[in-house]
Amino acid sequence: MHDIVTLHVNDWKQQLKKGTLELAVLALLKAKRSYGLELLERLNEMEIEVSDGSIYPLLSRLRVEKKVSTEWVDEDMGHAHKYYALTPHGNRILRGMLAAWSDYAAAINRVAGKADNHE
Repeated sequence: MHDIVTLHVNDWKQQLKKGTLELAVLALLKAKRSYGLELLERLNEMEIEVSDGSIYPLLSRLRVEKKVSTEWVDEDMGHAHKYYALTPHGNRILRGMLAAWSDYAAAINRVAGKADNHE
């Protein structure tokens, strides 16, 4: 029985991650321009387990949507890195997403608090 619960919770966490990865990436890029692998490592350090198969298609879409800009930088280490930076448009989108996240998280916390009181 416990394995079924774990399976369902893990599936739910995957869906939650899919819905919030863009927010996390934009927030990290607001703090610092980064290349793809660096973003991947930072997200994983923060326990937002992401694979390169998820991050690079997202970064490509964000570039097409003009939320991020890209620049190739040769760091004298043998090869260049494609750096991603938040654009002014991306910053406006991020502010809206953060406000929406705050409202939604508060609502979920209210609902979860009511559920805890009825156990």
